[in-house]
Amino acid sequence: MGLYADILSDLDRYILDTLTEGRATPTLIKKIRNDQGWEYSRQYISQRPKRLAEHNRVVNIRDTGVYELNDDPQVSNT
Repeated sequence: MGLYADILSDLDRYILDTLTEGRATPTLIKKIRNDQGWEYSRQYISQRPKRLAEHNRVVNIRDTGVYELNDDPQVSNT
């Protein structure tokens, strides 16, 4: 069962939006997000891509912690 667009958190949506521009690590996502005035803990930001990967929304490239978009649940609920 996948994560549908209507149950994604704001951070999940942000991660997916960031990954539409290319690959990213949780550290990069945190730095960009904090620069925009959003404060999330490192642990929480590291957890979300893993959760999105469990639902096949993102891919952890060769288990390196570098993530890329698999598909975008904001576009499709299937």
